[in-house]
Amino acid sequence: MEPLYLVAVIKPKAESASEVREFLDSMVAATRNEDGCEMYDLVAGDDDPDTWLMIEKWSSRAHWDAHMVTPHVAQGNEALAGLLREPTELRFYSAK
Repeated sequence: MEPLYLVAVIKPKAESASEVREFLDSMVAATRNEDGCEMYDLVAGDDDPDTWLMIEKWSSRAHWDAHMVTPHVAQGNEALAGLLREPTELRFYSAK
């Protein structure tokens, strides 16, 4: 199985940033314990602090697929929808 690399681009509304951050911090803690999660880090750009990235590495696409149906992800995606400026953009990458 090939590893899966993923960057999720997250753009919280200014008035919701602390709520989004709190939620994502709890999501990071839960996700790092999942089978196949090799990296799951939330970062913000030095040149664009209002755009956050969740940088992920999974052992395989199957591991990421399993992650996406966990309760904390399913509930979280629903809760975050109204707190973001636009839907989260997912960018997938492969090792070269």
